[in-house]
Amino acid sequence: FDELLQAHEVAHQWWGNRVTSTSYRDSWIMEALANASALLYIEKRKGPQSAEMMLDTYRNALLEKGPSGQTVESAGPIVFGVRLGTSQQPGAYRNITYGKGTWILQMLRRRMGDDRFESMLKEILKRYDHRDFTTEDFRQLAAQFLPPRTDDSKLESFFDQWVYGTGIPTLKLTYPIKGKAPDLRLVGTVTQSDVDDEFTALVPIEIQPARGPAITQWVRTSNESAAFTVPLSQAPARVLLDPHHSVLRR
Repeated sequence: FDELLQAHEVAHQWWGNRVTSTSYRDSWIMEALANASALLYIEKRKGPQSAEMMLDTYRNALLEKGPSGQTVESAGPIVFGVRLGTSQQPGAYRNITYGKGTWILQMLRRRMGDDRFESMLKEILKRYDHRDFTTEDFRQLAAQFLPPRTDDSKLESFFDQWVYGTGIPTLKLTYPIKGKAPDLRLVGTVTQSDVDDEFTALVPIEIQPARGPAITQWVRTSNESAAFTVPLSQAPARVLLDPHHSVLRR
């Protein structure tokens, strides 16, 4: 934590000093960018497990329940800024701004890949150096760094769910393997609960064969079970739901 804090404050030279937020509704971006940068530093120094441990800590803090029985994360969207802190949820501002904000950057990183994500960070600094930066500026710029032909190419659904809305889904994967090698099919289903009916997320399923590279299948969840099929030439050694902290979930 001490190393993360020092790196976070150093990162504010760029995020918060050279690039600044327009209003209190956008200030979360500076804290999220600083913390995500610090997490990259920790990951390179100590390995991915240390970064994942911090992400787990943030998620657990968001899922803590207050006196009313509601989770901290449900206090309001991250764009509420300082208004998130109330007598019922005094820690909501910090946990949502820093914790959920870091998770939002982590989810974008996993959607883009490391090279595109780091290019996005450079472009923010280049384009908005000594200028204000809004949440909508962020959405539009980040969308330019998604892989070609990606789902939700303008990040409108992503921002509606994670930035302008609330909710942390519980996700469950089930699957049988059908057919015979080399003509196999993984027929999977991802179910979602603990969020409202309009909630949707993009979730990676990693299929690890006994030999050869892993296959990643992205699945769009909804209030109904999301079915998908992946053809395989050999039986998988493991099939994992979001093994690399790509989605803020229970």
